[in-house]
Parts: sequence; C-alpha cells; structure tokens
Amino acid sequence: MPEQLASFERYQAQLAALVGGTEQARRLVNRAMVLLALGTEDFVRNYFTLPFSARARQYTPRGFIDYLISEYVKILQRLFELGARRVLVVGPGRIGCVPAQLAGTGRDEDVEECTSEIENAALLFNSELARATQQMNSQLQTDVYVAANTYMISLFSSNFPVEKPGSNHKVACCGQGPYNGEGQCTPASNLCPNRDEYVFWDSYHPTERAIATILEFILDGPPEFMSPMNLNTMLALNNET
Repeated sequence: MPEQLASFERYQAQLAALVGGTEQARRLVNRAMVLLALGTEDFVRNYFTLPFSARARQYTPRGFIDYLISEYVKILQRLFELGARRVLVVGPGRIGCVPAQLAGTGRDEDVEECTSEIENAALLFNSELARATQQMNSQLQTDVYVAANTYMISLFSSNFPVEKPGSNHKVACCGQGPYNGEGQCTPASNLCPNRDEYVFWDSYHPTERAIATILEFILDGPPEFMSPMNLNTMLALNNET
C-alpha cells in the first residue's frame, strides 16, 4: 500500500505536466473514483494460512480485524490528503465459501457448510469497515468514502433458486479435486459446459455473471449493502474540494 500511494503521488506530478498545471491535475484527481479492495488477502493469504500464521499467534481474530481497520484508516486518510474525494472501499465476500476453502476442509460436496471462522471474520471486517468510513466522513463533514459490504452482497447474490442459472454456488467451473477447488484453471482441468450456471470460475474468482450481479448491488444497492450510499449516488455528487 505505501508503494501504491507513492505511485499515486508521482502520477499526479506527471499528470500536472500533461494537463497544464497542478490546479488542473487536482481537479481531475478530485473527480476521479478510487477503488480499494481490502481484507481478502489479509485473511486467506495471511491470518488463516494453514497450519498456522505469525499473525494468528499474535492476534485473536477480533484483534487482527481491529489492527487491519486501524491501518486501513491511515491509508484512506492519506488518499484524502493526496486529493481523492470519491473513494469506494470493497470488503471481502464470503471467502469461507470459495471452492479453495471448501476443498481444504475435506467436506463432502453435499454438505451445505462453509468455513465458519473465516466467514465470521469477513462479516465482522465488513461491518467495521463501514463503521470506520462513516466516522471518517463525519469528521470530514462530507461523504468521501463509500463502503461496499461485499459479504452481504455475496450472501444475497449467491442464493440463486436452483432452477435458474447461477445455482451452483460451491463448485468452480474450472479446476480439479473436491469442488474443483485445488490448483489453478489449466487446459487439463475439469471444465463446466456453461459458466453462467456457476458462481465461481476457478478456486477463488467469481464468474463474469456473478461479478455482474455483485456490480448491480454496488451501483444501485440499498443501505444494508452500500454505506452511506450506492455508487451511482456517489458519482452524481460534486466533491471537488
């Protein structure tokens, strides 16, 4: 993140040289939308790494979430200092239900059960992320930050009726092993006949159809999914300051 912030700062200097000055560059940056996807890698590639991780020995799950939020608040504050006025932060989805996690548990594919500890962490992180962004907006007295509760969006959008496309929400379209959740999607992998009937393309990533459904919630979703407003409302605001 520090490297990305430094790149963002360098970009603005380069932009100023291209558009005729610092003020013109500032206006473009103020009107841009900045997207950050937070939390997923912190959990699946760090805290919940098996058989153990240094962070898991250092923190309880709640303590780790508090630590993450405190660090991300600093990053979001720095983005504001660098001119960002429309910032969309996206928390983790149902990362305890992705095929890779289900394959690692050894559960039978007929069992409707996700990895509860990771699920609970993702749910709490999303809630704390929304709370933190609301506090920052209150301090700034303007709505700069919008938080997408991707966990709740994923929970709602993955519950497709079985008779409709998208009903297969556990097994990946492309992969191998239980749930097609082991390894990467390669020419030698199992491949489903119709990816539109699946929520996951590979062991971690959603299909295009699933992403389109999630995006609908981000663009037009109600407050229980988007805090304090959805993306279309955010983009309609004039936050040039």
